[in-house]
Amino acid sequence: MSRLEPSALAPGLLLGAGVQLGEGVRIGGHVVIHDGAVVGDGARLGDHAQVRDRARIGPGATIGSFVSIDPEVEVGAASSIQTRSYLARGSVLEEHVFLGPGVTVTNDNTMGRHPPGEALRGALLRRGCRVGAGTVICPGLEIGEEAYVAAGAVVAADVPAGAVVMGVPARPVREVPAQDRLGGAASGAARRGG
Repeated sequence: MSRLEPSALAPGLLLGAGVQLGEGVRIGGHVVIHDGAVVGDGARLGDHAQVRDRARIGPGATIGSFVSIDPEVEVGAASSIQTRSYLARGSVLEEHVFLGPGVTVTNDNTMGRHPPGEALRGALLRRGCRVGAGTVICPGLEIGEEAYVAAGAVVAADVPAGAVVMGVPARPVREVPAQDRLGGAASGAARRGG
């Protein structure tokens, strides 16, 4: 991890003290990275993204334009967070997680009226899960490994591993097929002639 030299900075980039940037990180214009954030090797941050204090972005992760990542969020290796998504404090995304455009991950069921000192609860998104555009994930929930959340869903309960959920509130409708899971894509493409 290293700090960028001023000549390598994108237009309008603001770096806090103690920011750690891995090798080969690509940063768009007008990105703000706060104090103590860590961005892993080969990660990409789109224009106007904001990475708050003590957030950790894993190697090879993609953070889209206008994405806002709160303090103490962890984004796993090779995860992809699309444009205008929001990740609330304490959220954890394991590796290979995909969030479509405009996904909101929340952490406060009381909307600011919790007792002083009460911990906020971000969501846990397990390895390889995929969340469609415009989805809202309520505080403290777990999206299981390889689960698939359809666009526009409101996730108000834990999602089991491998489940496909949709609707408001999101409900299971089937399982993710084997060929659509990590490691199954190559064999699925071969069967389809792709």
